[in-house]
Amino acid sequence: MANNPIFKKCGCRTPVTDSDGHAVLGADGKPRMRRLGSGCPQLRRAGGRWNSNHGSWHFQMEVTTAPDAPRAHLTQGGIPTFDKAQETVERIRALVAIADELDDVPGAADKLRADIVERIRVALKAKTPLPEVEEIRKAARLGQPVMNKLTVGEWLTEWIGAKSSLSRGTVVSYQTHIDNYLIPHLGEIPLDRLRVAHVHAMFTAIATEAEAIPVTNAARREIENKIKTARKRGDREAVRKLKETLASMPPFRRPANAATRQRIRATLRSGLSAACTQQLITVNVAALADLEPGKRPKALVWTPVREARWRETGQVPSAVMVWTRTQTAAFLQRARGHELYGLFHLIAFTGLRRGEALGQRWVDLDLGAKTMSVVQQVTEVDGEIYTSTPKSDAGERDVALDDTTVAAIKAWRRHQAEMRLAAGPNWKDNGLVFTTADGSELTPSWVSDQFRLLITEADLPPIRLHDLRHGAATLALAAGIDVKVVSEMLGHSTTTITRDTYTSVFDELKHTAANAIAQAINTAT
Repeated sequence: MANNPIFKKCGCRTPVTDSDGHAVLGADGKPRMRRLGSGCPQLRRAGGRWNSNHGSWHFQMEVTTAPDAPRAHLTQGGIPTFDKAQETVERIRALVAIADELDDVPGAADKLRADIVERIRVALKAKTPLPEVEEIRKAARLGQPVMNKLTVGEWLTEWIGAKSSLSRGTVVSYQTHIDNYLIPHLGEIPLDRLRVAHVHAMFTAIATEAEAIPVTNAARREIENKIKTARKRGDREAVRKLKETLASMPPFRRPANAATRQRIRATLRSGLSAACTQQLITVNVAALADLEPGKRPKALVWTPVREARWRETGQVPSAVMVWTRTQTAAFLQRARGHELYGLFHLIAFTGLRRGEALGQRWVDLDLGAKTMSVVQQVTEVDGEIYTSTPKSDAGERDVALDDTTVAAIKAWRRHQAEMRLAAGPNWKDNGLVFTTADGSELTPSWVSDQFRLLITEADLPPIRLHDLRHGAATLALAAGIDVKVVSEMLGHSTTTITRDTYTSVFDELKHTAANAIAQAINTAT
């Protein structure tokens, strides 16, 4: 490298002259001009000092990367001060010198030097900060690539594309987080430049957007209602204008609440963990980011007061609502005669997840002993049906059955035998308890649709099919069943999950206990 690669020049121009001192004209008849560059007299003041108000500093360095390789040229201009130019030159020299520390592997130093020079060249061209000397030295010692051009978006795309061990549902969930949140906010950041501050900024933006989404959703819903009204009036012009307005509005979106943001962070943390394993980065910044804890929705019972308010306003008090025993009984009474009655009965009485009930096999049922083993589940992802193991180790469990549930399953078994005879050779023998008329798996979304239709027909306050599971847990806890037993019945990994979900039920039990104590004392006096 040259000892003094720093110089100052400007953009001033002067006419080109011939040997007689006359201006040389171009094809357009105008004098041809040349740059004065470092020869401009205005670069220095009287007395020889540099003029800080004219020109800028530049450097031009030649670097030998390998004995037989051509010398690399590193240049940059437009630097405001000599000190800044000197600092940049010294940083480049220090970075290139790191290769000389790697002298124990033949050829390794030349390869490392070439990579470092290319990294410097890319930074100078993009006018981005040069890498820190210690950063490159640490990467070299750990065997990490110093010429790391991967962005966060490129790495996450590569990572999720190679995840063959995950379930289809998990891959889709990860991909959704990557496409909708991680790439839009972090995708352009170089992987090795990602910092905790970037992650915090992303989640701040997502939280702000989540607050605005309900407003835009409500505005869109209002326009849709106006379109329906205009159609009833036969006002085609109004419908056309309203549709144009609707097309310009954001689509309906689900806001990313605190629990969703935790799942987004988990996706990023998993992806960065893999990058750490491959020594692309040294720190998983997602694990260091502070994030509002995602609160588990509390189960609330459809009490008469809550039901009356819902019928008046249409407002549902919580994301997790459960029926009273009377409401559950009313639903099952309405569902009698429906082809899926046995399925809904099983979920309501045992608290199985929808996928677990649909994945139940006859071989895992012992109706004589009144027990069933949960060993697989059926899930639906992007319209396709998959069979997999339960979502956690605790999900694989034995569940006790009561006499009415055994009777409901036996009734279904007789019905399935009739369907099997009717299907004949077209019967698909997959061993599942609940099937279609030809023995195929039931589509989970269709099952949920049937459940909602029955709720409407029964004129009951709305719950999700999954909330039948919550209802079974609530009724068990209200009946005084120990929380550990209920937790095992549901397949929860810890009783903490059970307690967090059913806080409102536990509060009700506390009042029951308080009243029992008061009654005991009052009757003794």
